[in-house]
Amino acid sequence: MGYSKYPLLVVVNDYWDTDEAAFSRLVKKHKELPIRLEKVETNSFELGGLYAAVKRTDADEFLLLPHSCEIRNTDLFDMVFDKYRDRSVAFGVQTGNWNGALGVRKENEGFILKHLNKELHQRLLRLGSIQFWQGHIGKYRRAILEQMQLEEYLPTNMIEAISMSELLFTSTYQALDPGTVVLFPDWKDGDVLEEKFGRQRKKIANDYIVKWKTHWTTEMVFEDMQEKILFYRVKKAVANKVGSLRRRMNALRSAPNP
Repeated sequence: MGYSKYPLLVVVNDYWDTDEAAFSRLVKKHKELPIRLEKVETNSFELGGLYAAVKRTDADEFLLLPHSCEIRNTDLFDMVFDKYRDRSVAFGVQTGNWNGALGVRKENEGFILKHLNKELHQRLLRLGSIQFWQGHIGKYRRAILEQMQLEEYLPTNMIEAISMSELLFTSTYQALDPGTVVLFPDWKDGDVLEEKFGRQRKKIANDYIVKWKTHWTTEMVFEDMQEKILFYRVKKAVANKVGSLRRRMNALRSAPNP
């Protein structure tokens, strides 16, 4: 048995035809649950799920839960949909500043501008400190979303996902709905790290929900993206080789004469 009080929409980003069998088995396995499957052929990250829900359903309220979340207590859904009916609900809010993504000497700006529109980049820098929703997680209302052009915020890479989508979209949404409830004011990034699925991840948890983060700094996002680009892999390998050579030379220089 599963939780069947509210309908579930599973949106699969970056969908391939080969994914069909696996996700169809999931729906069939839980056929007693109100599960519906939708597909997004591009990778639009968390916002892609919300976009699909808005465009392909007639629901008025949407609880966005990324795949990196675990629900500990299903009373959470009653809090969101019953207690705070007709209210927007952010699970947690944090403050970010895009200027910090540039690096001490703005060494990251060139890489950023290869993946983010320059005008949007400058806009984020001018905004300074931005209060945004933790991981996009929370309940959105159609009445507010229809005041926005969602297509303008849909990301196509991780840099757009953390800037255009998480920072700008969620802060713009909340500005349009200042009565938004912050459900867990203390649900913020901490320093709890645990291994999950073979990788060290940040654990953000309370009695109701756990969020597992793979990246929790912009530097981690940049490094992960660069690992997929041959030029940066070669550049890193050369830098490591040079660094190793310098350490060996310094060790030789500091060694006592025989």
